[in-house]
Amino acid sequence: MHAEQTAVSLHASSENFYLAENGFKYPQAELKATISAFKNEPTSQCQFPARKLFINKHLPELSFPDVKCPQYQEYLDAFSTQSASLIFASGYLGNPASMFGHVFLKFNSGSEEGLLDNTFSYGAKVPTGENKLVYITKGIFGGYQGKFSNQKYHHHHLTYSETELRDMWEYKLNLTQDDIQFLLAHLWELENATMTYYFFEQNCAYQLAKLLGLVFDKPFIAPNKIWVMPFDLVVMMQRNQSDQIMFSDVIYHGSRQQTLYDRWQQLTPREQQVLLTILESAPQEAHQQLASLTDASAIRVIDTLYDYFAFIEQKEDDLTDIQKAQKRQAMIKRFSMAPVKTSWDVVKRRPPHEAQDTTRIGLALHDSSAGGMAGELNFRANYYDLLTLNPGRIPYSELTTFNLRLRYLEAEGVSVKEFTPVRIINLNASESGLPLDSNWAWKLAFGYRDQANNCVDCGAGYIDSFIGKSWVFRHNLVGYAALSTSITSSNLNGGFIAVGSEVGGVAHVTPEIAMSLTVGQQWFVNQPSKDLHYLSMSARYLINQRWDVRVNIDNKQGTDFGVLISHYY
Repeated sequence: MHAEQTAVSLHASSENFYLAENGFKYPQAELKATISAFKNEPTSQCQFPARKLFINKHLPELSFPDVKCPQYQEYLDAFSTQSASLIFASGYLGNPASMFGHVFLKFNSGSEEGLLDNTFSYGAKVPTGENKLVYITKGIFGGYQGKFSNQKYHHHHLTYSETELRDMWEYKLNLTQDDIQFLLAHLWELENATMTYYFFEQNCAYQLAKLLGLVFDKPFIAPNKIWVMPFDLVVMMQRNQSDQIMFSDVIYHGSRQQTLYDRWQQLTPREQQVLLTILESAPQEAHQQLASLTDASAIRVIDTLYDYFAFIEQKEDDLTDIQKAQKRQAMIKRFSMAPVKTSWDVVKRRPPHEAQDTTRIGLALHDSSAGGMAGELNFRANYYDLLTLNPGRIPYSELTTFNLRLRYLEAEGVSVKEFTPVRIINLNASESGLPLDSNWAWKLAFGYRDQANNCVDCGAGYIDSFIGKSWVFRHNLVGYAALSTSITSSNLNGGFIAVGSEVGGVAHVTPEIAMSLTVGQQWFVNQPSKDLHYLSMSARYLINQRWDVRVNIDNKQGTDFGVLISHYY
């Protein structure tokens, strides 16, 4: 009945959803009103088919007048559903609402590609052209109404895989046909209802967790949290799997970008060289270059070229005239060859439910230059950092919110070492090195922190940022160089604004071991004679999905050495 979350707004915006006065407060009154309506107004059964299924199951002694519901039957016929899946789409840092990922339901008709399958997705109703700051504020504080929408799967495939270049993971749900019919019936009831949307709680993951709880009779809201994340939903499915099979399979649907990377890496050095030569040559020379290969190799190169041009067309909004001509010549060559399908190796990837949980709480012991040994409590609300075990998320990126570090020194007591509401880093590492396959590496962080390691209670508000480039040296090693800026609200070191350079890298040596390095130097704008050096090194050892140990060395006007053990939930 959705009474415990946003019942008042649901009642206000959909007057007929509750049949009893204050039905969202009194379920028994709502049940009696529903039974009465089904008897006295038989067509109300068409409005609430899930309620009817529920009553028939739990109160089989009741009978209602027969009624035909042509619109509802047409709705069911359009679905033609054999099974259902939960789709998890990875995060997208280009849109605040998409940074944490998205989940939606897909009702499978049994077709091979499934592009015409129906989906149900829950989201906020946001006016076109809404200001980003207004959008974030209203999304957090309930300024939008949310509703379920029914769209064909190809719409999500185009939006996520092709346009936003996001990977998707399909969890094939272990549901009976009765379960699927009940879900469809309840979604029919909700399709015209609206509920208050809250970005961190009553969002897509929350609403789908409630829906799946109806048919699995298991909790899907992560315990001990006041927020709900799409990632938490797939993790809760995995944790319920030991008691009851929630899903039978997990299918990976790579983005256009990832498909390009996978195919590029499977080309032989000779095939890679021919592809690069085609991109660097006049369009009419494409046939000559492809003719130097066997037909099987030429087809592999053409298929990869097609993925490359599709990727660049989305990234750059369009292809140049030369790129269009190069693509046309490659396609002409392909149409003259045998209509065979290229066999590519399937790249195995860990599914998102195997990543570390999103909320972290840890205890650390530091040898501090501010006064000897110090204890520290570290809490992070969400989501992941550069060293986190990270399947299903954007590689070589960080998205953390509400990171709090409380430090205790015997001589000074408890102090706030750092409070960072948001830190975002995206190294945008290119795995191919192909022309135009590069984006700026960037960082944005703001909050409150100590200005140096050799002082206590010397905190100030700050904004950190950088912009630069990254390079993939090996599949698991990425380095970057960037121009950096720091703005502080208090002047302890020499100025309020500092600019300079920063270099660093991230290495995922094994699934258990990861390391990061940051080195920078900045000069103060108002006092160029003064500069600031900083260095940070971290190493993480993964114990399991919910525990890890980290060693940190941080040098910024004094050196801190610390060991942190963290629990993730």
